[in-house]
Amino acid sequence: MRKVFLDTSFILAYVNSNDELHDNALRLEEAENILSQDCYINNNVLNEVLTLTGRKMNVDAAEEIYYGLIDSFEILNEYTIFNYTAKTFDIFKKIVGTNSKKTKLSFTDSSIILTMQESNITDLVSFDQQFKNFNEINLIGLNYL
Repeated sequence: MRKVFLDTSFILAYVNSNDELHDNALRLEEAENILSQDCYINNNVLNEVLTLTGRKMNVDAAEEIYYGLIDSFEILNEYTIFNYTAKTFDIFKKIVGTNSKKTKLSFTDSSIILTMQESNITDLVSFDQQFKNFNEINLIGLNYL
């Protein structure tokens, strides 16, 4: 079974039937059997999913999703990575470069890249096209946009 890291964009689209990418997420899951793989997220993704679910849906939905996520996926604790913030910031600076407006990738996205590197995970399920700029990441999801 392959190891896949799930990004916020996929999780939100999958769980929220009102999300504009919901049908895409369902097609992706059906075609790739994503949720039958070894699925991973980190604390930053968990926080992002819960915050956005609370805003877009409601706090009860966020709580339900929380329990579903912790029961279904392995939550990687990125804070156990030695020099986590400094290493994440190094990735973030490389992404952003001298012009912080040239990318939509965030500090959380940078933490995903670091967590994946440290955990030897190469497959990322995301609808965020900016991840395609990283050769070490096998981006799963763009074909379903």
